[in-house]
Amino acid sequence: MRGVVTVSARSLIMWLGVLYLLIGVLGFVPGITRATTVPGQGLLLGIFAVNTIHNLAHLILGAVLVWASRGPSLVKGSQILAVVFAVLVVASFIAPLREGISINLPDTILHLVSMLITGYVGFTAAGRGTAMP
Repeated sequence: MRGVVTVSARSLIMWLGVLYLLIGVLGFVPGITRATTVPGQGLLLGIFAVNTIHNLAHLILGAVLVWASRGPSLVKGSQILAVVFAVLVVASFIAPLREGISINLPDTILHLVSMLITGYVGFTAAGRGTAMP
Protein backbone atom coordinates (compact mmCIF):
# COMPACT_ATOMS: atom_id res chain seq x y z
CA MET A 1 0.00 0.00 0.00
CA ARG A 2 2.91 2.34 -0.60
CA GLY A 3 1.74 5.84 -1.51
CA VAL A 4 -1.57 5.65 0.35
CA VAL A 5 -1.96 8.76 2.50
CA THR A 6 -3.83 8.54 5.77
CA VAL A 7 -6.44 11.05 6.82
CA SER A 8 -4.49 11.77 10.00
CA ALA A 9 -1.34 12.65 7.98
CA ARG A 10 -3.37 15.08 5.87
CA SER A 11 -4.97 16.56 8.98
CA LEU A 12 -1.64 16.98 10.72
CA ILE A 13 -0.13 18.88 7.78
CA MET A 14 -3.31 20.93 7.33
CA TRP A 15 -3.34 22.00 10.99
CA LEU A 16 0.35 22.82 10.87
CA GLY A 17 -0.43 25.01 7.86
CA VAL A 18 -3.28 26.70 9.71
CA LEU A 19 -0.92 27.34 12.64
CA TYR A 20 1.63 28.98 10.32
CA LEU A 21 -1.09 31.09 8.67
CA LEU A 22 -2.27 32.19 12.11
CA ILE A 23 1.29 33.03 13.18
CA GLY A 24 1.77 35.02 9.96
CA VAL A 25 -1.41 37.04 10.48
CA LEU A 26 -0.85 37.62 14.20
CA GLY A 27 2.65 38.89 13.47
CA PHE A 28 1.06 41.95 11.86
CA VAL A 29 -1.30 42.67 14.78
CA PRO A 30 -0.11 45.43 17.13
CA GLY A 31 -0.48 44.49 20.76
CA ILE A 32 0.05 40.80 20.05
CA THR A 33 3.46 41.65 18.66
CA ARG A 34 5.60 43.64 21.07
CA ALA A 35 8.12 46.11 19.65
CA THR A 36 11.81 45.59 20.32
CA THR A 37 14.78 47.93 20.28
CA VAL A 38 15.51 46.91 16.67
CA PRO A 39 13.44 49.01 14.24
CA GLY A 40 10.94 46.98 12.23
CA GLN A 41 11.23 43.90 14.43
CA GLY A 42 9.10 42.61 17.25
CA LEU A 43 8.25 39.64 19.42
CA LEU A 44 5.05 37.75 18.65
CA LEU A 45 3.39 36.94 21.99
CA GLY A 46 6.59 38.30 23.55
CA ILE A 47 8.40 35.12 22.43
CA PHE A 48 8.92 34.67 18.67
CA ALA A 49 11.07 37.15 16.75
CA VAL A 50 9.14 38.51 13.76
CA ASN A 51 9.26 41.23 11.16
CA THR A 52 7.38 41.85 7.93
CA ILE A 53 9.47 39.40 5.87
CA HIS A 54 9.20 36.74 8.57
CA ASN A 55 5.41 37.20 8.75
CA LEU A 56 5.14 36.88 4.97
CA ALA A 57 7.32 33.75 5.08
CA HIS A 58 4.95 32.24 7.67
CA LEU A 59 1.96 33.07 5.48
CA ILE A 60 3.60 31.45 2.46
CA LEU A 61 4.68 28.35 4.40
CA GLY A 62 1.19 28.06 5.88
CA ALA A 63 -0.46 28.35 2.48
CA VAL A 64 1.88 25.72 1.00
CA LEU A 65 1.21 23.35 3.92
CA VAL A 66 -2.57 23.72 3.56
CA TRP A 67 -2.29 23.33 -0.23
CA ALA A 68 -0.15 20.19 0.13
CA SER A 69 -2.62 18.68 2.60
CA ARG A 70 -5.52 19.05 0.16
CA GLY A 71 -4.20 17.15 -2.85
CA PRO A 72 -1.97 14.44 -4.18
CA SER A 73 1.17 16.45 -3.39
CA LEU A 74 1.12 15.73 0.37
CA VAL A 75 4.13 13.42 0.39
CA LYS A 76 6.32 15.45 -1.98
CA GLY A 77 5.21 18.75 -0.41
CA SER A 78 5.97 17.46 3.08
CA GLN A 79 9.38 16.24 1.95
CA ILE A 80 10.25 19.60 0.38
CA LEU A 81 9.02 21.53 3.42
CA ALA A 82 10.98 19.24 5.75
CA VAL A 83 14.11 20.23 3.83
CA VAL A 84 13.14 23.93 3.97
CA PHE A 85 12.61 23.73 7.73
CA ALA A 86 15.92 21.84 8.13
CA VAL A 87 17.73 24.62 6.25
CA LEU A 88 16.10 27.20 8.53
CA VAL A 89 17.19 25.29 11.63
CA VAL A 90 20.78 24.91 10.44
CA ALA A 91 20.94 28.53 9.24
CA SER A 92 19.70 29.79 12.59
CA PHE A 93 22.63 28.10 14.34
CA ILE A 94 25.36 28.86 11.79
CA ALA A 95 24.56 32.39 10.71
CA PRO A 96 21.34 34.05 11.87
CA LEU A 97 19.59 35.77 8.98
CA ARG A 98 19.84 39.25 10.44
CA GLU A 99 19.53 40.90 7.03
CA GLY A 100 15.93 39.90 6.40
CA ILE A 101 14.25 37.34 8.58
CA SER A 102 14.64 37.68 12.32
CA ILE A 103 15.12 34.31 14.01
CA ASN A 104 15.56 33.56 17.71
CA LEU A 105 15.72 30.32 19.73
CA PRO A 106 11.91 29.88 20.01
CA ASP A 107 11.69 30.28 16.19
CA THR A 108 14.39 27.65 15.79
CA ILE A 109 12.49 25.26 18.06
CA LEU A 110 9.26 25.87 16.10
CA HIS A 111 11.10 25.20 12.84
CA LEU A 112 12.69 22.06 14.30
CA VAL A 113 9.30 20.69 15.40
CA SER A 114 7.86 21.62 11.98
CA MET A 115 10.75 19.80 10.29
CA LEU A 116 10.09 16.69 12.38
CA ILE A 117 6.37 16.73 11.58
CA THR A 118 6.75 17.34 7.85
CA GLY A 119 9.65 14.87 7.68
CA TYR A 120 7.62 12.22 9.47
CA VAL A 121 4.68 12.66 7.11
CA GLY A 122 6.80 13.04 3.98
CA PHE A 123 9.35 10.33 4.55
CA THR A 124 7.68 7.87 6.93
CA ALA A 125 3.96 7.83 7.68
CA ALA A 126 2.43 8.89 4.38
CA GLY A 127 4.95 6.94 2.32
CA ARG A 128 4.13 3.71 4.14
CA GLY A 129 0.40 4.34 4.14
CA THR A 130 0.26 3.59 7.84
CA ALA A 131 -2.08 5.20 10.33
CA MET A 132 -0.40 7.70 12.60
CA PRO A 133 -0.89 7.44 16.37
